[in-house]
Amino acid sequence: MQCKYHPDREAVYFCASCNTPLCSECAEEVRPGEYTCFQCAMLQTVTSVGSNIRDRKEKVLEKEVRKKKKWGPFRYFVIVCSVLILSMWGVIIFGGKPAPEQTASSIDKNKAGRVLLFLVNGSIKRYAHYEGNQYPERLADLVPRYLHVKKNQIGLLGKLRYARDPDPSIGYRLSLAHVKKGQMNITLTAGGVRYSLGQGEGT
Repeated sequence: MQCKYHPDREAVYFCASCNTPLCSECAEEVRPGEYTCFQCAMLQTVTSVGSNIRDRKEKVLEKEVRKKKKWGPFRYFVIVCSVLILSMWGVIIFGGKPAPEQTASSIDKNKAGRVLLFLVNGSIKRYAHYEGNQYPERLADLVPRYLHVKKNQIGLLGKLRYARDPDPSIGYRLSLAHVKKGQMNITLTAGGVRYSLGQGEGT
């Protein structure tokens, strides 16, 4: 049998794809022991290149799909929570809570004593929080940073009796300076509230 492309030569191989007889010069070995003609070899090469391009595109698409799947609802939830937590910590660390805008002078005169007592107690606790668990020497030390009163109304603090206590569980004692006989006297401390019966003016 003669080679299809060289009729003057004897065919030594047959094309694995189209069974065309081939001489040793026309046969191309694609795998050990497997030969193809030039046209079939070109066709296989073009086909394999096309399939390689298709495979690469599929791999790229798969990677994109995986990336999209990674950013599911859980990750968005984690990101939103992280932002909220960081902003809360920012407010806690850098914001702080300002002293209340209510001033001691805006209190109703009938309830002035007890309301002033609790207002000043809150200011003392704020003072202790920001000053390293120390209590003020006197109530005037609270003005103006921890307690808002006008300069001409600092005398309102004279309605209260205040003293620091060496016992850390008590810390300080704050009560009304004048309690009528038979009325309940409230003494505020760092440890809580204490009640006693008033003994009359000056106690």
